Amino acid sequence: MLVKFKKKSLSGSSKRWIQRHHNDDLVLKAKSLGFRSRAVFKLDEIDKKINFLKKKDNILDLGASPGSWSQFLVKKGFKNILAVDILNMDPISEVIFIAGDFTEEKIQEKIKKKLGKIDTIISDIAVNTTGNKSLDSFKTNSITLDVLSFANQNLSNGSNVLCKFFNGELDKNIIDYAKNNFSKSKIIKPKASRQGSKEMYIYCCK
Repeated sequence: MLVKFKKKSLSGSSKRWIQRHHNDDLVLKAKSLGFRSRAVFKLDEIDKKINFLKKKDNILDLGASPGSWSQFLVKKGFKNILAVDILNMDPISEVIFIAGDFTEEKIQEKIKKKLGKIDTIISDIAVNTTGNKSLDSFKTNSITLDVLSFANQNLSNGSNVLCKFFNGELDKNIIDYAKNNFSKSKIIKPKASRQGSKEMYIYCCK
């Protein structure tokens, strides 16, 4: 979706972000390869490092919009993909999409009905930033804990979850929850993350 801004409505930091975004090599590379966002390179890098994505798996993509992670899976030959986001997402061949908040019980029931057995969960969810880094970390990491809790309740032994979190408020809670509820966990900082970004990813296996 193209959003038009009035120049006078943009702060200096917003203007700098837009300029960096349009000049970002990975943004340009993603566009040239037909992907909707640069986030695709994070998933590709992480999978090459830990090799956790299996083509036979039923995969749940949370916070999927605009869809680059689902696009990546389709291009790699995955067939059983369910994407969920509170934001709309343009259709992707081979991907089922549910619009809604995955933390709501009715959406979770839809997920289970559509996908059945869940083998792998991937989540790139992050709240819209406010400029208050402590608050942004708290809100995003609260959702990350929701993702891990959902994974803990719905994944069988040997299944995987990968989700984003921010280095900051509640990050210790995330790490402790992962250690206490999964057979193994690993923290990953992809090189494809923006310079200076506090985002990290945590991989867990039941």
